[in-house]
Amino acid sequence: MSERPIVGARQLCMLLFLSLAVDMVIRSLTASGMPSAQKAIPAALLDAAIVSLLLIAPLRGQRLGTGAAWNGKAWGTKFLLFSAALLLAAAGAGAAARASEFFRYVSDEPLPALVIYAVFFAVVLYALRSGVESLARAAGIAAGIFLASMLLMLASNLGGMRLFHLSYEPFDLPSILEIAARGFTLPPELLLLFLLRPCVGETERVPLHRTILALALFYIGLSFCVQAVLGPAAQSQTQTIHTLSRLGSLSVFRRLDALHIAAWMLAALCRLAALACGVRYATARLLPQGQRRYADRYAVGLLAAAVAVCSGVPRAAMNTALTVGTAALLVFMTGYGAFREDVYAKKNG
Repeated sequence: MSERPIVGARQLCMLLFLSLAVDMVIRSLTASGMPSAQKAIPAALLDAAIVSLLLIAPLRGQRLGTGAAWNGKAWGTKFLLFSAALLLAAAGAGAAARASEFFRYVSDEPLPALVIYAVFFAVVLYALRSGVESLARAAGIAAGIFLASMLLMLASNLGGMRLFHLSYEPFDLPSILEIAARGFTLPPELLLLFLLRPCVGETERVPLHRTILALALFYIGLSFCVQAVLGPAAQSQTQTIHTLSRLGSLSVFRRLDALHIAAWMLAALCRLAALACGVRYATARLLPQGQRRYADRYAVGLLAAAVAVCSGVPRAAMNTALTVGTAALLVFMTGYGAFREDVYAKKNG
């Protein structure tokens, strides 16, 4: 894997969509259950709008050249790379734990967790050796398979949808705001767009806002489908989307849920590999020149350490820490990049 991966902004946005969409699908619900579609839909749109507004400044800086914050040997760059490596490793630990939990849930005879993690790390190491460019191409195929799985699941459940399953409640703005605040997140995967593509050309488009809108629409579609098919029973399901894959006119006779699981696990592994690639790239820039060829091993070791450390952290606290850390790093990246660009302009002025 080269130290300067050549991946387009569109490829990174597609990888971002795949990573966050599969997280919605294999996510297990907590005791609080799933909010009603009437409240979940406006909350999702509100969260998407806030995230889009927060990313305006970093995207503008990326186009104006403030991505230089990721380059060089200054203390600010080292701090940024070190923080990004830790944050992406923690996010990778969470992604591995979620994928392991889902795989054990859907297995008739669950494998030991250590065996599952060993397979995950083997896949990650292979992805790191292949390079982020190869991962981006593989993720494109995985995204097509994943979306085909979602469309097939929707088609198989159309006959079971009932509008009377959608509960009607009076408009409650405080409740919607509470759900939006509880579900708000700034995923560390956003850092990959700036870490792996610190600067973009004037003619290159970064469809990040459209990606966020697509994710919001994807979540809205899932919420509507779940509520229309399961109704109040959705509150008692642990893996709601997996339940939908086992229902419907097609799955009853063909048992297509096994194919859905394969497609979702492929997407989950692409997500884990993408986070590991970010860890590898940030780590390689911090290592001495003679050690950089071993950066993939350092990245896997850091990911394994993060799994061990974060395994006992409650999921809600972990999500909050990742959101706060991502927001802080984006603010620092934008401010430090602008400072570096201003200093460079004065030297050459």
